Amino acid sequence: MNELSKRILVAIVGIPTILTLIFLGGWYFFLLILIISLVAQLEFYEMQKKKNYQPQRINGIIAGILLLLGIQTGEWQIIGIGLVFMLMLILAFEMFRHHENMSTNIGITLVGILYIPLFLGALIYTKSYVDHTFTTVQYAGFKYITMILITIWICDTFAYTFGILFGKHKLYEKVSPNKTIEGGVAGLIGAIVSIVVVKMFNILPLDWFSAIIIGITVGVFGQMGDLIESWFKRDASVKDSSALLPGHGGMLDRFDSLLFLSPSILILTFLLF
Repeated sequence: MNELSKRILVAIVGIPTILTLIFLGGWYFFLLILIISLVAQLEFYEMQKKKNYQPQRINGIIAGILLLLGIQTGEWQIIGIGLVFMLMLILAFEMFRHHENMSTNIGITLVGILYIPLFLGALIYTKSYVDHTFTTVQYAGFKYITMILITIWICDTFAYTFGILFGKHKLYEKVSPNKTIEGGVAGLIGAIVSIVVVKMFNILPLDWFSAIIIGITVGVFGQMGDLIESWFKRDASVKDSSALLPGHGGMLDRFDSLLFLSPSILILTFLLF
């Protein structure tokens, strides 16, 4: 089976599963975010081990789970205490490990918590906020999150396709030598067009200003997330974060754009609506 066939097969299985869990919402949506977060966070820590750093994988993952539970339940008095305890444990635990690069190990562990579960957790807030804001729109949160995901996929597809066909000028060669300015512009245009289509068919009650701003945000911050993950991989001298998803790489590879975009979309959603 060639790489394209593998990618298509993963998409056929993965996309309906993802959309179903988003549609069901609640703890089902939390489960989706939790799985993506756990696997991506583990991949991130494994990449850092390629550089002979020793992040605290278990403690970092437990802290990430507590963080997501706090976002999901809003029970910050109880979960917040547990989270603070885990952060204290990370600091104390490192002292007894007797590994080199103590400060770096702690820093990488904390970055793994902030970069993945915290950023992804913003989607939980976003979906809930949209559901409570657009009360007259059926399945508003589901439509909004789905719109963001589809727009990211279209942005990535446009950037990849037009980059191959017309790309001549490197976007940021030190981080990702294959990405081009032409591909980046095409991705941005694809993102804007996607949101405009949602506006034109009145799938969500967006005005033209909101539609354009959301499209620009997805196109810019989504591609920025891709570059940041490429930077981490290049720094660790690896091609993919893992081989978990045939034809796609790892979970972190597949959802890198969403990671960086999620808090940006949450902030923008608060400002627009």
